[in-house]
Amino acid sequence: MGAGCSRLAAMLPRLPVPRLAGIALLWFCLAGADPRLCADTGSARDPGSIYLYEETRRLVRLVEDAARLVEKRGDDAFKEFARPGSRWFTEHTYFFVYDTEGVCVFHPMSPNLVGQNLDNLKDFYGKPIIRHFTALAQRPEPAAADWFFYLWEEGTQFFPMWKTSYVRKAIAPSGRVLLVGSGVYNLRVEREFVRRQVDAAAELLAREGRAEAFRQFNDLSTRYVFLNTYIFVLDLQGNALVDPAFPTLKGRSLLGFRDAVGHPVVQEMITKLSDADEAWVQYKWPLPGSRFPSRKVAYIRKVGEGDDALIVGSDFFMASPVWMKL
Repeated sequence: MGAGCSRLAAMLPRLPVPRLAGIALLWFCLAGADPRLCADTGSARDPGSIYLYEETRRLVRLVEDAARLVEKRGDDAFKEFARPGSRWFTEHTYFFVYDTEGVCVFHPMSPNLVGQNLDNLKDFYGKPIIRHFTALAQRPEPAAADWFFYLWEEGTQFFPMWKTSYVRKAIAPSGRVLLVGSGVYNLRVEREFVRRQVDAAAELLAREGRAEAFRQFNDLSTRYVFLNTYIFVLDLQGNALVDPAFPTLKGRSLLGFRDAVGHPVVQEMITKLSDADEAWVQYKWPLPGSRFPSRKVAYIRKVGEGDDALIVGSDFFMASPVWMKL
């Protein structure tokens, strides 16, 4: 690590100031800082700036620009979205548009879907995809947006793949509310994705109670299973109350769980939440199929008070930037 830092430091004087600030910010974020502190000062103008990976930022900016075009031109914007070779329609990028009832009003890749009500369309796990999209229309913000994760049976692949879509509410000049979105297969997991899912899970648990929340966390068709990860729930003694990875081992104790280098992960979670309501925990664990440990990151929330409080969280493998492999 010391040699790597020295080489990185040697590079820094040759970089322009904005690049220096970006590298410092990235280092700060990867060290475990709250990702909400990692957004640059332009985040209010640029919703994509809170994300680490360029492909995520690019998708957000494209959908935001497409939604603004719909807000300006209404259905006339579809002509631009359907033009091959434009920024809107490439080999890997296209937009879909639905109304608030789940009727497809634009889809350049599958024009046969236009005019159909797809409210009951489900993914491989039975997740009602379009119903989740159209729920955005019920939110009061005129520019409400959200991420959606679904396991899709893409026609050219042997197995279903995770697709991540960013969908934005847009109000056309006529007053018609439309849902504009675009998706990407196998998008890398962002810390912000996990934070949003855990926050939603914590809110559900606080609002609906254990029985209903646990039912949803264990249901593959809900939002709480996403991008090859899931929501887990522990009590403050380290017992697993929701444990989708080991559904037949309900209640197992994870207090003694240690990562690949012997770090007591669950004990650290409990310690961090003893004086905080949320925390990030990093540890080492091998990727599936690998013998070598990789960085895994968990975001956790405390729900409830005292001895009855619960830990709600999710974790994911962190992709390392090339420049960190020094």
